[in-house]
Amino acid sequence: MTWHLGRWVRTTDWYPDYQTRLYDRTRAEWTGKYVHEAVTARGPVGQLRGELQHFAYRDIADHLETIDRYTTYAARQMHEDGRRAGLLQLAGHPPLAFLRNYLVHGGIRDGAAGVIISALNAYYVFLKFAKLWEMQHAPKLATTEDTKDTEAKT
Repeated sequence: MTWHLGRWVRTTDWYPDYQTRLYDRTRAEWTGKYVHEAVTARGPVGQLRGELQHFAYRDIADHLETIDRYTTYAARQMHEDGRRAGLLQLAGHPPLAFLRNYLVHGGIRDGAAGVIISALNAYYVFLKFAKLWEMQHAPKLATTEDTKDTEAKT
């Protein structure tokens, strides 16, 4: 469970958030490249009876810095995997992410903290697709900027 905004968050996509923490390194491997890596174990996996306490962010500013960093990694991974971003992803996915976190996964029960966490999650989704869109258009954007610079000098 995660401590954020002065409380334990037991809603949204954050809870429960099962993660493999104790494992035999000779019988497991890491999957994923840049963000949200995970351990895949070969063999039986147990579950702890208690909860691990996760202190992910000092405050909203720290949360936003992490979002900026992780969305860059996520966009790079999607770009390398051949994913594309267009208007549907930019306009459709963020509100759906908010609704999933706030309504379906119970952020509404956490009051203002639930709204903030759900909105920041939607922002994360928007930013990763915006950065993916930028990567797709990087050669075109660079050419446009070069043209602007040349025109400004003449």
